[in-house]
Amino acid sequence: MCWNCGCLMPDDQMGSPDNLTTEKLRKAAKAAGVKNIKELVENFNNTYRKKIKGTPADTETIK
Repeated sequence: MCWNCGCLMPDDQMGSPDNLTTEKLRKAAKAAGVKNIKELVENFNNTYRKKIKGTPADTETIK
């Protein structure tokens, strides 16, 4: 879950299947043809900087 909450336990879904684990990231990387988690995170960051940052989605409260 650490991937989305900051708990530093990236392989523990903390009782919710909606939390991001390392295994889920690996599956997403494989589906996209991305070679490793580092590249996947770089893709996340690039998408954020180019498409999300400064838009309403950037600061709206997630419900």
